[in-house]
Amino acid sequence: MKKILIILLFIAALTAPQLAVAQTVVIDGEIRPRTEFQDGFAQPISTTNDPGIFTSQRTRLGLTFTSGLLTTQLTLQDSRVFGSVANSATTATTGLFEAWANMLLFPGGSLTVGRQAIKYDDNRLFSASAWSNTGTTHDLMVFKYNINDFQAHLGLGYNNNSEITTEVYYSPTDKYRTLGFLWFSTPTYKGFTLTGIAVDEGLQDTIGLGSTGTAKYKKINLNQAFTFGGNLKYEYADFPVSGLATAYFQTGENEAGKTLSGKLLAAKINYTPIKEITATVGTDYLSGDKNGTTDGVQSNFKKLYGANHSFNGYMEYWKTPLAQGLLDFYGTVTGKVGNALTLEGDFHVFNSEFLGSNFGRDLGSEIDFQASYKLNSWSTIQGGYSKYFTNSNTLIAKKITTDTRGAQWAYVMFTIKPTFLNTASAK
Repeated sequence: MKKILIILLFIAALTAPQLAVAQTVVIDGEIRPRTEFQDGFAQPISTTNDPGIFTSQRTRLGLTFTSGLLTTQLTLQDSRVFGSVANSATTATTGLFEAWANMLLFPGGSLTVGRQAIKYDDNRLFSASAWSNTGTTHDLMVFKYNINDFQAHLGLGYNNNSEITTEVYYSPTDKYRTLGFLWFSTPTYKGFTLTGIAVDEGLQDTIGLGSTGTAKYKKINLNQAFTFGGNLKYEYADFPVSGLATAYFQTGENEAGKTLSGKLLAAKINYTPIKEITATVGTDYLSGDKNGTTDGVQSNFKKLYGANHSFNGYMEYWKTPLAQGLLDFYGTVTGKVGNALTLEGDFHVFNSEFLGSNFGRDLGSEIDFQASYKLNSWSTIQGGYSKYFTNSNTLIAKKITTDTRGAQWAYVMFTIKPTFLNTASAK
């Protein structure tokens, strides 16, 4: 990483004096270590086990070049757990997180090509997954159109494991082989904004054709999964109430050829009596599959590529949708103390949509506390504590039959984002 930084600084030093007024080069970085205490994170652990404590770190180095008609972004990323790499290791671990170029095609229209983060609306379907140590990016072409307050994006992608001369099976079956989406956003009436999205995923068929083994994949069959819906947002300056309503529906087929018939509905209302305090109440509904998979229909909602940590509790108990569906009723209070300290408290009550095998609808509850303090313009310290109140239904839904510890989780995270070079500020 140090050698890469020196090379980027050297290149910038050579080119900076020759840049035109409209051109800028920015070299920045991120160093984000996070220590976690996991005592039943994601699912309860047995009383015979001890909690886990570890420190992970995400390191990024970014180079941005901006001209009148062109913007490019290169981001290198290293993600590791402290101690996972030997002190004397020589194997490189740094990978490419982003590498894209955005080119202006005509007034209001541009094309972004390459590996890029995709974020829309409240990050429900597509997100950069900022909490994750690795994040989420996609290899895509995205056509963008923006005029006045109207925006529209068309994204297209086709994936392969390597260069090919004949069609072959794409092994990452949990991801799409092809992707196409159309997203738009437009204001409607006095504080209301409407967004809509339609997503087409080409999913590698896991049933295959022909005989057993890899031979059955010599001819490729893609199942098309469709997700469509949108958001209606209300936010008006100087009015203390805002809100968001969300609805997504699914059809088509999953990887195993089962018909998709899922839906996700969500709504929340925010109340800000003074600018330092915001209270939120809301609910999320992810449909369940009452008949299981015996009828050839998948009715529980198929999650896409959104942020797992931002929804349904910070302990991520239900980031993989429960087959019986999920109802999450929650309340949040966020407060600011001065310009640097932000406090947050959440409470969730979880239920399944349908009764499961030998368990009822009540899946327990969760409390989350989080504090964030801005040390200066380039660094922040954040910490949190969460506790999940499990019950017998929780354990059965998680397929746990042993005695478990009380579920809790805590973390402390530093985020340091220095800017090594910015030619715009030097002018």
